[in-house]
Amino acid sequence: MGIIRRLILLFYVPAVMAALAICAGVCLDFIPKDVWQSELKNIIARQETLAVLAGMALASLILLTGIFTRRSDKNMSLISGDVHLEIGKPGDVKVTVPAIVGVVERAAVTVSGVRAAEAEVYRKDGDVPIKIKLTIILSQGFSAPRVSESATAAINEALRTALEIDNVPVEVKVNEITHAIIERDKRVV
Repeated sequence: MGIIRRLILLFYVPAVMAALAICAGVCLDFIPKDVWQSELKNIIARQETLAVLAGMALASLILLTGIFTRRSDKNMSLISGDVHLEIGKPGDVKVTVPAIVGVVERAAVTVSGVRAAEAEVYRKDGDVPIKIKLTIILSQGFSAPRVSESATAAINEALRTALEIDNVPVEVKVNEITHAIIERDKRVV
């Protein structure tokens, strides 16, 4: 939940709770009938009431859209800077995110059928500190599921060799399928 929705909730929830308490008081006859009816007439007669109702309706719509917004991975955020791999044994071991991206992209383009690759590194809770989101351009004539499986295996092997991280989750997205011929001599590995 974003900061805007949290701020809206900060004011919205106490206002709704106060309205519920007043309604409960009216229903249980704690507030006399003549008192709440005269106050209700005064509130309805004021122009500010319409502005408050419009604000509450807008806040309700904003909070309602929060239900339909989809965040694919909770507890994950795109990272930059350094990733701590080990703390304590020989000292702090840190690897920059561009270095990880380079390892991942080089491993991905070595797979047959991958024309180009672009990687993003996300911080992840749990045993493995990162997750990789890989966007590839697939060469025509290759199976997307098989190439994705091969790319994931190649990336995990490269990360295991270079960084000693096992079983990094890799999400592969095929962004384009191209019929361009891949010239092996000009390919960056």
